[in-house]
Amino acid sequence: MTKKFGQMNRRLLLKTGAAAGAAGLFAPSLLRAQGAYPNRNINVVIATGQGGGAETTARCFTNVLRTDLGVDFEYEFHPGAGGQVGYELYAFKRDRDGYNLLYSNMHPEIITYATQNPGYKLPGDIIHFAKTGGTPIVIYVGANSPIQSLEQLVDEAKKRTVTVATSRLPHPGSIGVLALGEAQGADFNLIPFGGGNPTSMAAITGETDCAVLTAGVAISLGEQVRVLGTFRDVPEFNAMMNNAPTVNSVFGTTIPDLELSQGWAMHTEVWENMPEVRERLVTAIKATFTNPELKKQFEAVNYPYDGIEYGDETVCGEIVKNTTELAQRYADRLRDS
Repeated sequence: MTKKFGQMNRRLLLKTGAAAGAAGLFAPSLLRAQGAYPNRNINVVIATGQGGGAETTARCFTNVLRTDLGVDFEYEFHPGAGGQVGYELYAFKRDRDGYNLLYSNMHPEIITYATQNPGYKLPGDIIHFAKTGGTPIVIYVGANSPIQSLEQLVDEAKKRTVTVATSRLPHPGSIGVLALGEAQGADFNLIPFGGGNPTSMAAITGETDCAVLTAGVAISLGEQVRVLGTFRDVPEFNAMMNNAPTVNSVFGTTIPDLELSQGWAMHTEVWENMPEVRERLVTAIKATFTNPELKKQFEAVNYPYDGIEYGDETVCGEIVKNTTELAQRYADRLRDS
């Protein structure tokens, strides 16, 4: 009888332990009881397709983070609607337990949020808490263009409609040009070309008057283009663009810094109510920027390391606020048809 009773108790304990483990997915108090965070793999949602820049950058970071945190990272990809598909899935169909993170192409996905009125809220449901880097947005023309400066470009746009190639309408370059046009009384017409290469070729061949994309794209084109100005002052990039001036310095405008930025996000509920998760992740992510291994990870996949920089939740909050305000101002001109 004693032996049988002991076996029953062991079975009961195993069942109870399994139930507690399952409950730990949803209850912060039980999660803490299981041990220090994290004690199992972390899932990463990316709102673009597999094989893109977001995945490459995220994996470079998690290849360093896994050593610090002592767990691995698992990925899932949900492209569609400029990030809306992935964000909605993350916000409402992934457990708010600290073991689900979102890696974001911040500016484009915030523009989608601001112009499409989706069901999730930023930062109400999802908070961007760690910027990992960004590439400034620049205005450039083909090398054979008669336009030599930002001033000349704007003067021309005061006399006629100047055409601007962009990879897609909901893009940080789009809102930058529209903000410049509004501030200077200039007429810019955005033309989406569905990707970086056709966008650049439109400017190089003279099909459009100019183009707006990232500094990285413009730099890669070398002498085929002339960079007229940038929407964010970053010395490392400026030096590779013949020290092109910032738009704000030329015109005295106050357009917010615009770039193609990336970073980590999580459920706001976790950020606010699970300090052990928040502090552990923030500490680990910040540490990656001073770890020499991070640069090696980028070099191993031949991916640009320029522009990698840390920004905390305050920096991310400003990006969300400023980008949302500009995108909403020009919403009618940013919606893809």
